Amino acid sequence: MSKRLSVLAGEGQLVHEALAAASIDGWDVLVLSLTSRNDLERWSPVFCSIGKPVGIVLKLRAFKTSHICMVGGLTVSDSQREGLFTFLQKKSRGKKTSGDTGLSRLVRALEFTTGAKVIGVHELVPDLIAVPGLNAGPEVNSSDMKFCQSALETARQIGALDIGQAVVASGARILSVEDIAGTDALLARVSQYKAQGKAGDGSAPLILAKTKKPNQPKSVDLPAIGPDTVVAAAKAGISIIAVEAGGTLLIEKAEMFARANELGVSILALGEV
Repeated sequence: MSKRLSVLAGEGQLVHEALAAASIDGWDVLVLSLTSRNDLERWSPVFCSIGKPVGIVLKLRAFKTSHICMVGGLTVSDSQREGLFTFLQKKSRGKKTSGDTGLSRLVRALEFTTGAKVIGVHELVPDLIAVPGLNAGPEVNSSDMKFCQSALETARQIGALDIGQAVVASGARILSVEDIAGTDALLARVSQYKAQGKAGDGSAPLILAKTKKPNQPKSVDLPAIGPDTVVAAAKAGISIIAVEAGGTLLIEKAEMFARANELGVSILALGEV
């Protein structure tokens, strides 16, 4: 079986982890960089624009790609979204959208136009996926567990509207939701609310809940948390990070768990639905 992997690389350390794993596993690798970064020289990356998917398809075909993996963070501009939208209108059916769920539909279009299979980064690095239960930090009591489940359900509802993948709750009350600015900006807002006395009075735990969007394939844009998430959450007064078991990436896991234990932040993975 041919093992020719094309990696569509965004931002972040996870790209290096995926490429190292692919190299060890014997893949022939082509790196298509979707962002400007100068730390991938050993892989001779080819820069591509996500807003020009036809060019990406041509490069995938020229490499005779058997598998595609999209790795790392990516900020998509309005003009790039329009390019994707036009491509999806031609290559896929159903509801048309230029939002993040459109990126999921792009996966299906890439498979159709290249004949390659799109795989998730966790298929290259299986240890990334959150396992059910408490992954790090203090135990979570049964009443707080119910708050976590409720917050995750709200995050799914936000995802269904194609807004974001995360919310912050104070017990049963939703304080803020993730938008196009991402999780870091969400945590920064909650930190401001706490400083202003609008959140975190100690009567209920502050919870960051993050989950993939409903019907989102696992091969692209899975929610992820890492050491920086834990540190920013603790700064905002958040004591529990609730994620979806089997559907969340844990980046730099050893360091993240160490920070969680040090700062008293529970990382709880609840059953996938």
